Amino acid sequence: MTLQNVLPWILRAQQDGWAVGAFNANTLEQVQAIVAAAQAESAPAILQVSHRALNYIGSGNEIQGLKYIAAIGKIATESVAVPIALHLDHGTEREVLQAIALGFTSVMFDGDELSYEENVATTKRLCDMAHSNGVCMEAELGEVPKPDGLAYDESAIALTQPDEAVQFVEATGIDTFAVALGSVHGLKTKQISLDLERLKVIRERVSVPLVLHGSSGVSDGDIQQGIAMGLCKINVATQLSQAFTGAVREILSKDTELVDPRKYLAQGRSAQAEIVRERIRFLGASGKAN
Repeated sequence: MTLQNVLPWILRAQQDGWAVGAFNANTLEQVQAIVAAAQAESAPAILQVSHRALNYIGSGNEIQGLKYIAAIGKIATESVAVPIALHLDHGTEREVLQAIALGFTSVMFDGDELSYEENVATTKRLCDMAHSNGVCMEAELGEVPKPDGLAYDESAIALTQPDEAVQFVEATGIDTFAVALGSVHGLKTKQISLDLERLKVIRERVSVPLVLHGSSGVSDGDIQQGIAMGLCKINVATQLSQAFTGAVREILSKDTELVDPRKYLAQGRSAQAEIVRERIRFLGASGKAN
């Protein structure tokens, strides 16, 4: 199948009370694991790559990284018969424009370093460009911290304000809206509880599909409640890397003479595919490809 704009499935998920999984990839093997898992579960899925992953894939050049992942994503998607979207996660303005040109079917602009007014203006301009190319547009208001393994200051978390959320969505025309409810990127244990009361208020006032970033650190109970209350795109990254790296670490610890990367990377790929399948089932997306 060719790359799809996943918005119709997200809208279905919003209506029916489940969520589409958006899974981050940093390597070819992780891409393969994601699409294979979606195929096995007969589920729509979003293959996504972040700004920092682009830097890695492109050996320090984000635009080169975009070119790599655009080609890899298209080929991977052709290997399966379920709808797969290719999504740019937390992109800069330049990256968003390049991703659209390269055939990404979904993009997210991260304007958290801009003033509110600049964020609105830039997001709207990029949204118009995305829509003219049949691309789904996501943006965020508030901030989900990206501590990258370091300690983070809970008091510095900027939660999404309902009044601003209404204004932002109306002013920009975005398709999906990432809300900051207390989650944090990159946490290795499920220690976070979401501000579900805030989610309830935002859901009542904002009609577009809502997105949760940083789900790996959020308790499954809160994610389930959040989906029931209107979250319909759930981003998953750290859980995938934990499964992949854990499998690689285990096989290398058992065989200290092993040097063929295909033998240990294949184990990582299989382990990640299993956790993607588990998350797809958890989100209620299994069997929803048609």
